[in-house]
Amino acid sequence: MKKSILVLLSSMLFLASCKKNTPPTFVNETLPTSATTLVSGSFVSSAHATSGTVKVVKDAANRLYLVFENFKTDGGPDLRTWMSPNNNGSQSLELGFLKATAGNFSYELAASFDYTTNKHVLIWCRQFSVLFGYALLQ
Repeated sequence: MKKSILVLLSSMLFLASCKKNTPPTFVNETLPTSATTLVSGSFVSSAHATSGTVKVVKDAANRLYLVFENFKTDGGPDLRTWMSPNNNGSQSLELGFLKATAGNFSYELAASFDYTTNKHVLIWCRQFSVLFGYALLQ
């Protein structure tokens, strides 16, 4: 009986920890306007269906943004947005938690960030070390 209770409690804690970092289903942010596209790419599925486009843009004030458009992926725990020189999970820059599993949104990049070297945008589940999908910026 004690073993069953421990298994049940462990399962509940696991599920609770998965849900706290799950991104919202849909976001439609106002994207940077009057921006010049520097590089762009389309998402490719890896372990989970992932689609949409992503681009690095520079606005009139010379701020850089990573812009997701018509993005869609499966939900999951602990999903992060990374930029990397490859798509094997070697993180170069973590932009933060994935803002949503679908929609239009952006992340501001540091002006000094080298998006030509770190040209892979990864949707990465850090908890389970799983690549959901990626895009190559060209």
